[in-house]
Amino acid sequence: MTIHDRLRQILSEKNLSISKFERIIGAGQNSVSTCLRRQSSVGHEVLIGVAKNFPDYSLDWLLTGKESSNKEAIERIKGQIREIEKEINKINS
Repeated sequence: MTIHDRLRQILSEKNLSISKFERIIGAGQNSVSTCLRRQSSVGHEVLIGVAKNFPDYSLDWLLTGKESSNKEAIERIKGQIREIEKEINKINS
């Protein structure tokens, strides 16, 4: 899977057209479209825009296809937060 495939995956999962995606990430008009069509290099403005506007997709994953080790830590912390919320709800009940 290439970076282009992963960009297409984001578009598909978020149900976005390329032009809407370009507007959201602040990329130039047709920049992502051209990049995907030609399988050309992905500009830094696209990478920065994805990082800022789609934090659920790590740059590690976008660039390499591998999940960031930070993702595991984040999931563990989210689980701990859920447990704390349950305890708080018990106290408040």
